[in-house]
Amino acid sequence: MMKTTFFIADLHLSDDTPKLNALFVQFMNEHAPKADALYILGDLFEAWIGDDNDSETAKQVAQTIKQFSQFAPVYFIAGNRDFLVGKDFARRANMTLLPEQTVIKRYQQRLLLTHGDEMCLDDVVYQRYRRVMRNGLVRFILCHLPLKWRKQIAAKLRDKSRSRKVLPQNYQVADVSEQGIQAAYQRFAPIDVLIHGHTHRPDVHIHSINQNRLQRYVLPDWREHDNKCGFLALNEHGITFGEWLFMQPENKQQESKSL
Repeated sequence: MMKTTFFIADLHLSDDTPKLNALFVQFMNEHAPKADALYILGDLFEAWIGDDNDSETAKQVAQTIKQFSQFAPVYFIAGNRDFLVGKDFARRANMTLLPEQTVIKRYQQRLLLTHGDEMCLDDVVYQRYRRVMRNGLVRFILCHLPLKWRKQIAAKLRDKSRSRKVLPQNYQVADVSEQGIQAAYQRFAPIDVLIHGHTHRPDVHIHSINQNRLQRYVLPDWREHDNKCGFLALNEHGITFGEWLFMQPENKQQESKSL
């Protein structure tokens, strides 16, 4: 059987998304035997308040990833919603934490993996917030606040994020910028492929940087009302976008399309 490397992002799982949680479990169980690796590129959770998270979703996700890891390694890059995922949760899930920008080599290609929010340089307000929240001292303080307080803070931050996104003037600045893409390329060059999530705008883009060709794949977000999930699959034949439908076990099916 030809093994495949899978990439997913922006699942936004929580106790309020039971269908998505079930979809995640089915996706993982179905694809584990055919995987050589799984990369989760951030926002696996709607909000992560620390590794002492006592939600049922946290327990279910850790167990599901651990089961997947019996077939293939699982790697995690933090997103803007779950940058507090730490070593304790990673140990329970048997997954490996990676730096927010990581280069891997597959089939004679260098691939840069990231959640992508650091490349949204036109969103000045968000970048200022990001610098504050990713500060080591701020993260230490957040993780040591009472759990009840952290839950309240997470709820307020989610509400604020949603209200900003619905404003038309924020739509364009919330996308990655050409300046951000070029900065990432220059830091890790040479790279052939850039894979990220965050923007919820799945597509493939071609960039020319210093006369070099860069393919940029934007991962799809998972949406509960669609009853399906999106992912990228990489094997010896190339990279494909895929959709996996959530159905009863006897009716499961997978669809893929090349871009």
